[in-house]
Amino acid sequence: MVGTKTKIGIAVLVLLFLGIMYSLLVNQEGVDQTYLLPSGYEGCVVINYNVKGAPPLKIENNIITYKVPPNGIINTSSPSDFGWVNEKHSGAYQLRAFYVDEKGEILEELPQEKIRFGAIGASQEVGKAEKHYYYQIFGSEEVENRGCPDLIYRN
Repeated sequence: MVGTKTKIGIAVLVLLFLGIMYSLLVNQEGVDQTYLLPSGYEGCVVINYNVKGAPPLKIENNIITYKVPPNGIINTSSPSDFGWVNEKHSGAYQLRAFYVDEKGEILEELPQEKIRFGAIGASQEVGKAEKHYYYQIFGSEEVENRGCPDLIYRN
């Protein structure tokens, strides 16, 4: 028969284990995101996820770097929760954006007030698979107010 001290010891170990696991999940550091925009780019950047044949996203030095083409559309085979800490929270730590030249060399960093609204979305046409995307707006308040419907529904 197991004694009371043994039961208390087991309970303490279980609680300690659960506490450590909870702490690891809650305190996970998020992945930074960096956008490399064509020089002077303003408007929406749309990231389409789960696109067959498209290159996957990569995390290097805890950063996902998005190299934005002139049309503002990035297709990736990665899932829409790529880089997320858990199911409910991306854990994104820092979002930065830079203008780059044709060679990809950084020209300047966008000020934080030019990094506007961003959101996750999904859409589905009858008989087709659900499409998951994220969009991020860069530019002035006027640009933000226009939104992104033509890019989101273009492809």
